[in-house]
Amino acid sequence: MISVVVICHNYGRFLSKCVQSILLNKKKYIREILIINDSSIDNTEEVSKKLKKNNKLVKYFKCNFSSLSKSTNFGVRKSKSAWLTKIDADDFVSKNFLKDYFDELKKKKLDFIYGDIIQINELEKKEKIIKQNYNKKNIFKYPMGSGTIFSKKLWSSVGGFNEKLFYQDDFDFWLKIKKEIKFSKGYINKANYFYKKHKKNMSKNYLKKNLTKIYLLLKYLI
Repeated sequence: MISVVVICHNYGRFLSKCVQSILLNKKKYIREILIINDSSIDNTEEVSKKLKKNNKLVKYFKCNFSSLSKSTNFGVRKSKSAWLTKIDADDFVSKNFLKDYFDELKKKKLDFIYGDIIQINELEKKEKIIKQNYNKKNIFKYPMGSGTIFSKKLWSSVGGFNEKLFYQDDFDFWLKIKKEIKFSKGYINKANYFYKKHKKNMSKNYLKKNLTKIYLLLKYLI
């Protein structure tokens, strides 16, 4: 069973859709859904408490890190399962997300699995499918941190997500995972994660994002 960590910072308007999409997955795959409200000043708390009241799988935590990596690590530490996935509150998943990925993970005895991403706009219209299969010729190609499933042992071994980074913590996580040869990684050729592209995405700051990428490559590969 999987602990699903949902990170929310001022995404209260998207949160119900996100959690409901998780609950559409078969319950045998869900150990718990942990909503981590990090420094929100919108209706996130109100929505979270309502979701918790209506479903016993939902747990709610409030923190004031103002940091995606810190709130993610906090959620992982609070989780009770040996397996985890992180879903951003402005995104959602298909009803087969957990089954497809977890069954493949167990069949191939993996510690980390990732697939493709369906990019949608603010109106939730499909824009494109982002293929994430790793290519050694393109060192900048890596799986997004959300929408993967990984073991808590792996997360602990690499020191979790880098809390010193404001951008590219998922790239840093991937580079650390690649170096851990004792843990197995795998790709599934399916797209069950809906990534919403909108004006308030953190990833919109391309300059800082790319500068951080270069820094991380120098740090881990050189």
